[in-house]
Amino acid sequence: MSFSCTSFTPMSKYIISRRIQYIMQFIRDRHYPSKEAILEYLALRDFEISARTLERDFEKIKTDFGLELCYNNHQQGYYIDTEKSVKADSFFKFLELLNLGDVFRDGLQNHHELLDYVVFDDSSQLKNIENLAPILQAFKLDCDLHFTYKKFSQEQPSQKHIRPLLLKEYLNRWYLIGVPQGKNQVRTYGVERMQNPRVGKLSTTPRSQYQDQLQKYDRVVGLFATDEQPQEIKLKVTNKHAQYLASLPLHHSQRILPATESGYQFVNLTLVPTHELDGQILKMSMYTEVIAPKSYRQHIQNEIEKIYKKYQD
Repeated sequence: MSFSCTSFTPMSKYIISRRIQYIMQFIRDRHYPSKEAILEYLALRDFEISARTLERDFEKIKTDFGLELCYNNHQQGYYIDTEKSVKADSFFKFLELLNLGDVFRDGLQNHHELLDYVVFDDSSQLKNIENLAPILQAFKLDCDLHFTYKKFSQEQPSQKHIRPLLLKEYLNRWYLIGVPQGKNQVRTYGVERMQNPRVGKLSTTPRSQYQDQLQKYDRVVGLFATDEQPQEIKLKVTNKHAQYLASLPLHHSQRILPATESGYQFVNLTLVPTHELDGQILKMSMYTEVIAPKSYRQHIQNEIEKIYKKYQD
């Protein structure tokens, strides 16, 4: 007998209390804060609680969100053990979006003219953001997803039936990675180009079957995964631009190291070079130089020469 995921009610809204948000963010952003420092921080934000209540909050953070809060005896303070925590970086990205939403909501409730002082990048305007709800429901229930999809290269939309595997954000856009019914290779779909996404029946193939393919996305900048093996990419960047890269890394493998030449630092990356990485490097123009490997340095040089020729009379 077939089983439909739509027999479930939609995901209930889980509200992370503001106090819990403050605790997690404070411990993450501060250098081993003590219990007293955390309580003082909460009191400044109108949350006066006892040490016992704080300990219960610690336990809730561990059980509900999979974050391991540990105490360092040498530092005499708390920290988040990212190795033992479940997807800590992704969780804090969601928390960041949640906090930002709360800030704007509170601001608009009290001062409607707030938008007169805020300018958004037009390129970050999200379309069809409501599509995320059925996608996340399909993940939660381990079900297939049906939707109508139109590629940029197609004139007419087509119907899709996929096993959803991964939701990925890139350049202020959301993308769904999944396997079409009857296929073995993963595909990428822009969430904003979906229409009428619907949760289907329970997926018949385990997500683990595609783990090797999903890991390829960890090896690249962007969305174009390949079978190539990662390389050690070394860039030389100005000290000032290295600060920007420290705050917004090109890739999770990024490491910034001192350079022998004054005014510069090295940026090391372990990944598969793709045209998305090319674009990021070319965007940095005079602030960066590819040092190694020689083959990739030559490739970027060739791209620069192509651009140069376009501007010759």
